[in-house]
Amino acid sequence: MSGRSVFKRHVNRVRWPRSAHGAEVLLLTLVSIFCFAGRSGAVDEENCLFCHGYRGLSYITGEDRDVEGGHEGEFRLLYVTEDLYLNSPHGNLKCTDCHAGIEKFPHGEVKKVDCLIVCHMNEPSSGLPFSHQRVADHLARSAHSRLDKDGKTKEHQGDYPDCITCHQDPLYRPLAFLKADMPGLEGKTIRRCSVCHEENAFMLKFFSHFTSRMQKLRKPGEVVEMCGKCHGNTEMMERHGLSNLLKSYRETYHGKALAFGDERTADCTDCHVLPGQSIHDIKSMDDPESASYHENIYKTCSDIDCHPRSEMNLAGYKAHVLLTPAKNPLEFYAACFFVLLTLGSFVPLMIFTVLDMARNIFPNAVLPLVLLKRRRIRTRKP
Repeated sequence: MSGRSVFKRHVNRVRWPRSAHGAEVLLLTLVSIFCFAGRSGAVDEENCLFCHGYRGLSYITGEDRDVEGGHEGEFRLLYVTEDLYLNSPHGNLKCTDCHAGIEKFPHGEVKKVDCLIVCHMNEPSSGLPFSHQRVADHLARSAHSRLDKDGKTKEHQGDYPDCITCHQDPLYRPLAFLKADMPGLEGKTIRRCSVCHEENAFMLKFFSHFTSRMQKLRKPGEVVEMCGKCHGNTEMMERHGLSNLLKSYRETYHGKALAFGDERTADCTDCHVLPGQSIHDIKSMDDPESASYHENIYKTCSDIDCHPRSEMNLAGYKAHVLLTPAKNPLEFYAACFFVLLTLGSFVPLMIFTVLDMARNIFPNAVLPLVLLKRRRIRTRKP
């Protein structure tokens, strides 16, 4: 669609103003159409970027606005970065493929996106219409499912995650995200694709999609922060019979390495997802299919990216240890012993060091008690 046709379409919809203020608004609108229509018309068939291409488009949630999936008073940014969207996994879809029910311009309130609708594209390996139903099936079998094993609704439905709970990508990622690719994923690999495929845009799109799935898109700090929104909420965890797992993770070697900036340390998904298993299929530690099941811990920890040469005794390692005499008495009393041992060793040593420094600084100083004894001795002499 050319810029001229977009211009004519919007001009025909305009109600011409009768005031000077209205004329200024109209002029600004026409300039915006003329400047942006030619740029976005070819890739934005529905011309959604006419409004959503404006960087300041946003609102604050309140009583009269949708607060679903958040809290009142939150900042919601409605600006869409065209280049980022086109290079995202959803870059081949039109806006209304997900945001259904929009039939007029400008539109009103938008319905919540249903991630399980059938997309207007075919899955390449099967040729069938694509949807995220398989992901939903994995999630329904996981510990994060809203239903129990008998198919009944669990308590505290608001505590369980949905798609946007985890898939809220930040607008700006930290610089630490810009790290080197895995070996074999260099950009020059795409040259081999051109042997059979002619369309360069298709090759770049496919290469970007495939290689992004071959490595982590989020660094460990982002993953821990994301999971910690729920698992670091003590009140929420107590409702489900769990402890503050974020706090106990930070007490481990992995958590301390992360605190010092190590991006190769294990995060939540490294320990709770078996190799080849869907990340949406995290199960309870009591489930034999779980990565944290006592018979699977060695298999999880000995992954090639973690401890490939580890021994079987690594399976006895406890990650989330709550130091209480009721749940972990051995670890609790061992920790108490070492705390007392540390205090019993260092406190007397520090006292001796301070007194020695005081003697070196004031070599002729006499303690008040010594002076008092000397006076008493002098008074007793005949």
